[in-house]
Amino acid sequence: MRIHLWSFDTVTVDLEDRDVSVKAVHALSSVEVLISFRLSDKQLKGSPVSLRRTIETLAADKILDLASFLDSA
Repeated sequence: MRIHLWSFDTVTVDLEDRDVSVKAVHALSSVEVLISFRLSDKQLKGSPVSLRRTIETLAADKILDLASFLDSA
């Protein structure tokens, strides 16, 4: 079974400005990372559960991008 290293603790969405902030916590080191980005109008469509899933997927992609950048440095 694969260990999930990051868990999403808090997801905050400003529906008017489409700003999102996600707090991710690393399971082994307890490091907290705050990821902020803006959603497009199309990404806001759907139910709250699907919106949260979409936001968590986008945040995970941003964590992977950051990790890839730091790994190459």
